[in-house]
Amino acid sequence: MTEYMKVKIENKGEIEVPEGSKVSNVVEKLDHHLDSVVVLSKGKPLPIDEEIEEGMQLKIVPVVSGG
Repeated sequence: MTEYMKVKIENKGEIEVPEGSKVSNVVEKLDHHLDSVVVLSKGKPLPIDEEIEEGMQLKIVPVVSGG
């Protein structure tokens, strides 16, 4: 049986993800592309392969580029 944990997403509320989920799993669950966002926790960017912990607060920031 899969255990779930809650993660807070700024401006989106709480979501549940399976224990052992990584930042990439959260990004995909929210229908974002991995190469179009940066995920922050406590103001610091997280690597895509960072494991999520119960109760983490994340901010998903779109990456804008141009010239």
